[in-house]
Amino acid sequence: FNKNIFMIKYDIFTYQISPISNSQFKLFGENYSYEELVKNKNTFFFNVFEELHFFSSKHKLNYKLEYSDEDFILIRLANKKTIKIEKDFHSEYFESEPSCLIAFYNNPRIQLIAIESDKTSFGNSFAVLKILEKAIDKKLNDYNLRFYPQPKYEARILWDMLEKYDGRIEKLQFEFSKPNLPRVNETLSEELKEASKLFNSSKTKIEFNAPEKQVLENLNEDNKQLVDLIKSSSEGAGPAKLKLTGLRSWETTATSVKSIELDSLEIEADINTIRKFALELKEILKGE
Repeated sequence: FNKNIFMIKYDIFTYQISPISNSQFKLFGENYSYEELVKNKNTFFFNVFEELHFFSSKHKLNYKLEYSDEDFILIRLANKKTIKIEKDFHSEYFESEPSCLIAFYNNPRIQLIAIESDKTSFGNSFAVLKILEKAIDKKLNDYNLRFYPQPKYEARILWDMLEKYDGRIEKLQFEFSKPNLPRVNETLSEELKEASKLFNSSKTKIEFNAPEKQVLENLNEDNKQLVDLIKSSSEGAGPAKLKLTGLRSWETTATSVKSIELDSLEIEADINTIRKFALELKEILKGE
């Protein structure tokens, strides 16, 4: 790549795909068990891109497939905006469709989304994620599957919060989406994962409460149980929240997201340039 091209930030999200129910599901004229749906979930995820429709408010959004291989998908999603141009004291309005790049690393052990953080198109990557979640989840429902995206964040962010508010934390809560992605949930107990499946819980919360007029203790890196919970949370299992004494609101990691930087990709880039960009982004995400 030409190093004179400016760098673009991509925010990283994890996604999990889980059956809606534990019972058998009839698909393509055959019965699929829970285990069979989990085994084939990434294939079904890839298939839904043939018939996806993205919407923002009441607008249907244009998108195009830039690149795909057996476990990687790169699309460009365009927003609809009206822009005002003023010249010689006269205003004119034009329709614009600024776009951003979105990559899906659809490997069953990775399952990452990289969203171009471009304020000119959608404002922020969380706004894009909501659009993706609504469209993808709707199509996956046809396969008896649900789509659970969550931001990855630097574990240090939560550790710094715990240190900053040490001696003031009366509640600590972790939220986990239905756990079936080993990389994200390898540090969760088998009992918790089994219970989540048994109860068909889409989101499971673990909350620690200090006794009345007391605060939680041992919120440090010597606490292995806490280390494991924070690792799962930061990998994208779900957000963590702190409740401080004397305050009604919670401090949360929900808006924190890990980012990477990569050279920009021109909108009208040729096929070879797009492929080179996609493979470089794929290699970076593999290390995440």
